[in-house]
Amino acid sequence: MEPLAVVTRNSYIESIHYGYVCVVNSSGNVLYSLGDYNTKVFLRSSAKPIQVIPLIQSGAADAFNFSHMDIAVACASHSGQKIHQKVVRDILKRLDLTEESLHCGTMRPYSEEENERLITSGELPSVLHCSCSGKHSAMLALAKFRGYSINDYESLSNPIQKEVLKTISEFTSEDADSIPTGTDGCGAPIYLMPINKIALSYANLSMHSQTEESPYHYSCKTVFDSMIRFPEMVAGDNEFCTELIQAAKGKLIGKIGSEAVYCLGIKEGSLGICIKIVDGNERAIYPVVIQVLQELGILSRLELDSLKHWYKQILKNNLGDEIGEILPAFSFNSSTGKNLSLGAIYHL
Repeated sequence: MEPLAVVTRNSYIESIHYGYVCVVNSSGNVLYSLGDYNTKVFLRSSAKPIQVIPLIQSGAADAFNFSHMDIAVACASHSGQKIHQKVVRDILKRLDLTEESLHCGTMRPYSEEENERLITSGELPSVLHCSCSGKHSAMLALAKFRGYSINDYESLSNPIQKEVLKTISEFTSEDADSIPTGTDGCGAPIYLMPINKIALSYANLSMHSQTEESPYHYSCKTVFDSMIRFPEMVAGDNEFCTELIQAAKGKLIGKIGSEAVYCLGIKEGSLGICIKIVDGNERAIYPVVIQVLQELGILSRLELDSLKHWYKQILKNNLGDEIGEILPAFSFNSSTGKNLSLGAIYHL
């Protein structure tokens, strides 16, 4: 692992977030890396844009009239705003199902406005507030389309989960039988694999979306188009994924995963990127993602400027005084791809 971000206090480094970065192309070639890219991590919610592919590939999305907005929420870790709830509710209605069919559990919405509304009104959060309710509605749709049980659709023993695992296997070039699985926060299966193979899944997602002769072209293009056309469904107001996709203007998709995993699919060059902050602290992800995109020349100066509040996050004390920042702490070396020392980057 390498130092990827630092937390400063009055111009001194107080804390350091270590992690991994891996950039690959669709041939699986590692173009840049920091830390050992063979390290295995859980894909977590960064898997969602891959997990939704069987829904589209099977014909279930068309059969149940999934719109681009519906696909975007299926790829989402949404913030539980009214629009997210409505879209998921509409999907369930078309499936002749109710909220009780969702097995994702309940959680407080990430949206501060919606959470405050619930508290003020004395309401409890519902499954529709769960950030994974879109993914679960898509899994229900696939189960109904295939004629499989919807009572245990989230179980690894259900055939739709085996179908999802097969897709994960194909996009990562990992043998399905050798991929360790765990249980995600929403109860669905999640997958443990090397960081470079996670990056490869996004490189392949990007490549297939642009290769018309690919058997996955329609599915992958649908995922890209959906997330780019409706970034507000991927996360929500004031959320990083939404603002990044909006700022990039069609160049990429990005998806957060719990415990500070972040994945990106870049159209130009069909690149895939996986970033993991070892301590699982999400605050470090945002400047690291933007630093990587800046290093690779993916975003213009104007696009980078629109994200500067994520790049150097200001820290304040209880009095509202600015006392520090969270900053990226690395740079790719063009000849070795190794991390530069903190002292070479920051003279604090």
